[in-house]
Amino acid sequence: GVRIRCIKNDSNGNLWVCTHGETGLVCYEPDSDTYTIYNTASGLDSTKVRTVLELSDGSMAAATANGLYIIDKGEVTAHYGQENGISTTEILCVAQADNGELYLGSDGDGIYIINGSKVRRLGFDDGLTSGVIMQIKRDESTGVFWLITSNSIEYMKDGTITQVTNFPYSNNLDMYFDGFGNAWVLSSNGIYIVRTEDLYGTGELGYTFYNTKGGLPHIPTGNSRSFLDEDGHLYIAGTTGCCMVDIDASLDDLEEIKLIVPTVEVDDKTVAVSRDKALSLPAGSRKLTIDMYAVSFALNNPRVRYYLEGFDQRPVTTTKQDLHPATYTNLSGGRYIFHLELLDEHTGQVAKSTEVVIIKESSLYESPVFWVTVAAVLIIATSIVMWLSFRRKTKALMAQQEEDRLFITQIMETFASAVDMRDTMNQGHSFRVAYYTRLLAQKLAWKRGYTEEKIHEYYNIALLHDIGKIAIPDAVLNKPGRLDDEEFAIMKSHAAKGEEFLQNVTGVDDLALGAGCHHERIDGKGYPRGLKGDEIPDVARVIAVADTFDAMYSTRPYRKQMPLEDVIAELKRISGTQLESEVVDAMIELYEEGELDKEKVNAAVFGKKKASENTGEQRRTKAKKLQEDNLKFIQSLGLDSGEEDKDT
Repeated sequence: GVRIRCIKNDSNGNLWVCTHGETGLVCYEPDSDTYTIYNTASGLDSTKVRTVLELSDGSMAAATANGLYIIDKGEVTAHYGQENGISTTEILCVAQADNGELYLGSDGDGIYIINGSKVRRLGFDDGLTSGVIMQIKRDESTGVFWLITSNSIEYMKDGTITQVTNFPYSNNLDMYFDGFGNAWVLSSNGIYIVRTEDLYGTGELGYTFYNTKGGLPHIPTGNSRSFLDEDGHLYIAGTTGCCMVDIDASLDDLEEIKLIVPTVEVDDKTVAVSRDKALSLPAGSRKLTIDMYAVSFALNNPRVRYYLEGFDQRPVTTTKQDLHPATYTNLSGGRYIFHLELLDEHTGQVAKSTEVVIIKESSLYESPVFWVTVAAVLIIATSIVMWLSFRRKTKALMAQQEEDRLFITQIMETFASAVDMRDTMNQGHSFRVAYYTRLLAQKLAWKRGYTEEKIHEYYNIALLHDIGKIAIPDAVLNKPGRLDDEEFAIMKSHAAKGEEFLQNVTGVDDLALGAGCHHERIDGKGYPRGLKGDEIPDVARVIAVADTFDAMYSTRPYRKQMPLEDVIAELKRISGTQLESEVVDAMIELYEEGELDKEKVNAAVFGKKKASENTGEQRRTKAKKLQEDNLKFIQSLGLDSGEEDKDT
């Protein structure tokens, strides 16, 4: 029940535990199995302690929410706070220079430097780009102090502060230094390894990046404290636990890498792999996924390649970091050998390899007699279908307009269901956005001259506004957490892909524009085209408000559903910049009328859909609809009643 911010040991073997609450600072002495608590009763006027540092004289410096305290021989001997000129007393970190000066990183006011009883401050005028100093780390090999701020990496050398302008990431960073002249920068999206000397330059920065794809069990926790021991073992505080990386290991040692093919998936059923005997696949199996790994405790990234002998025309060459399971579908019966190989970076030759023998039983359909029989049946069946189709065509009447409209809507809803089935983190989103779009169109009808047909058309367009998500990989679409920059760029592509999917559909006006432009912004800062104002199609401006509302009023992987009042307040805030003001005003009117209540929306969107499935009217029109659907099928062939003989 105690929140711990930092744990450190001193040169005497004592353990110092910094807590953020009523407990304060705890010192445990293992030799005597005793502990001392420093809080308001013992001279420590703040019980919110961020970190401690053992100073060169053996005393301990404690960074707290009320400045810096010095503890020597079990007593609080000094305090530096507002009375010393430290206006922002929330101290996040502390470091000591060779001359004994103490550097205090504050939560908003830059760095305070303590020299005896004197305190001076370094701020924006001294080169800092942020007043929030999260970490001050010293590179012992150079004596340079590295400053981790809320938005950048900076360094302090010979009294001058310089920002690292070419680093690719700026969120939740920490730094450690290995024995090869590299800086290991821990961030909230992975680990960057860069030559320390390159951080002093301004040109394009070369680096190696590792995340969970490159062997990390989890990414580092933001603003946490990791630990580097004397043997180069970096213990990383991660999002789901702690992992160890040997940062002093040679990145070229291929002998430490193990090639493993532990399991395969046969039609989504996991099967263990044994190197002593062949893997047998049943004749009816359709999909084979081979899991493979190149494992080591060093974050090296050599080349690997794999291929399925008997199927692949050429090997697939990739890296250890980008190695993913290989999937094969509809393999013919026969014998195969899967090869996984590690390549020497210098010679390109195979340094080590592993193989798996796979034998698949032959199926009935692989016989020539089977295909001759199937062809004969298809010819006969096709002839019967064509004959029946032409008979119905001569008797069928043109479908009524309402039935055509219902037919189109059913198709739209079917595709919308398919999109929502892929997006497991956001079920029902397409239908809710379509429902809100229809409510908005009805509310705006008298201002914009929308007809009932136009309102229904907007509903259909909104159903497919996210159809581009079917092209987004599952790992990005259904990631249980916030997306990093690369994943967000992939996710943003769904708008352009959706427009590409629908651009040749002519049955509904503006269908493709609804999918392609619903993330455009009134101020021109949207995507994918950067349209602004009236350049954005009218339907996309309406859908954008509905989509934004549902995004906030639904539970997402990275946050819970926002309260309705907060959602409305946010819509007001972004009205006129991100969203069109007139449409936002219509949404606010719907809120004031009680039309946006969650239970009411779900009942209208999903309850009505289920109830309609068993209506007597549907049963009575079933036979007639079947006749009309067959007519549409024949018409899709491009034939009409006067061209049967020629087209046949």
